[in-house]
Amino acid sequence: MVMKSEFASHLETKKYQTKYRTEFITITHDIESVIKKSGIKTGSVLIQTHHTTCGVWVNENEKNLVGPSEVLGYESDLRKVLDSFANPKDEYGHNDIYHSKNKNGKRDTHLCEPDENGVIQECINGHAHAQALMIHPSISLIVEDGKLLRGQWQEIMLVELDHDRERTVSFLVSGIL
Repeated sequence: MVMKSEFASHLETKKYQTKYRTEFITITHDIESVIKKSGIKTGSVLIQTHHTTCGVWVNENEKNLVGPSEVLGYESDLRKVLDSFANPKDEYGHNDIYHSKNKNGKRDTHLCEPDENGVIQECINGHAHAQALMIHPSISLIVEDGKLLRGQWQEIMLVELDHDRERTVSFLVSGIL
């Protein structure tokens, strides 16, 4: 008996509100929900951010490793690593932008001050672009028997490198039904 397999794909996009610079948000459950909804039994899931200063990665969700420093009261391990690679206090050419209100080129804001309407238009974020070298905007993982294939401690996380803002992530599940 020959069984026919049908290839399919399913795309969903979700928005996340970040709260801190260098924040790790576990999105594993959302990915598993999209896979289940897709009906795909064998294939892969591509997780992709729509931004340059955040990314996705797989690691253990342990507070000393990835916890928000603002809540912990001390720097988490990975924030230390990221900041030692590209420190937010260092000077970056990206932070020196000429525009109509800033004819000398130097931004006159520090990390993320809202304008008169309470909107954060732009931040000094050269460090976040540099840190993005270490955390990629997309990853691809295996779907097996309709479930995300992962190790016991593996969690998929959205990693904010810039400041609090809304972030968009797309999930594309492709494979055999």
